[in-house]
Amino acid sequence: MGFKRTKVGILGIGAIGSAISCLLKANTSLDLHFYNRTPKGTIKVLYNGIENEILVDDINNYNQELDWLIICLKEHQYNSATSTLLKLVRPHTKLVSIRNGLYHKEPLLEYTKEENILECIIDCPTQQKQDDIYQILRKPILTVPESRLARDFENLFQGENATIKQTFDFKTACWKKVCESATLGAILCLSGETCWVFQDDELLELYKTALKESIQVAIADGAKIEVDFIDKMIAKLLSYPPEKSSSMLTDRLNGKPIELDAKNGVIVERGKQNCIATPINDLFVKLLKKTNKKYFIL
Repeated sequence: MGFKRTKVGILGIGAIGSAISCLLKANTSLDLHFYNRTPKGTIKVLYNGIENEILVDDINNYNQELDWLIICLKEHQYNSATSTLLKLVRPHTKLVSIRNGLYHKEPLLEYTKEENILECIIDCPTQQKQDDIYQILRKPILTVPESRLARDFENLFQGENATIKQTFDFKTACWKKVCESATLGAILCLSGETCWVFQDDELLELYKTALKESIQVAIADGAKIEVDFIDKMIAKLLSYPPEKSSSMLTDRLNGKPIELDAKNGVIVERGKQNCIATPINDLFVKLLKKTNKKYFIL
């Protein structure tokens, strides 16, 4: 009797999906399938000086019974992905949701049982060099809630190309990611520039002040943020190359919807619920909605 390979699908081969695909290709025991909701043929990923090529499957010719489906969609993309998810998800398929924001499971509960869903956030600076070519700038860190499903997910990865962290406090991990990505993303998106702008002391100070405001909301919502978190984020920010972009800026420049609800939008929403004033994020939301008004749907 032959060895049965684990069938893994990756849905959404953008910056994060391409990075996940690249990491999983190191495990030769996996039967990998790459899916996009929009037509794409070949995507290239540069990591550690090596170029990996990903051949995207035709979703219309889907005929696999997937053991795992790793979903790399943004929050606002789930509503338009219903037909694709219905096609890919089977009763036994384990789902992994990798995205920004809070409460990742809710959009997937109509497709499977809660015990089959694993929430995940990723810290993986990835730069789009040109169309369908992505460069991973730093070793990816994936954070998931402590569970049996998390341990099974970790076993899909081989080698030292990524770090999988299991935590008992996933809510805090999500909030840290939201605070960091919303602050960086909003400033870069509104300026239309990359990380070189933080060489300006006033913009660096704006980053600190906006981050502090977001952290106050996170703490009020139950997150446990350490006192030196801002210092760590500043050090991380200043370590980025000047050309480092953000997903929000990339979406704006490409004329795509900005990921606002899951970032600055959720900070404003939870601020109101917890009676925390968020004047900076209020302004960010208003300006970002106008910046991409033609494409953005709130």
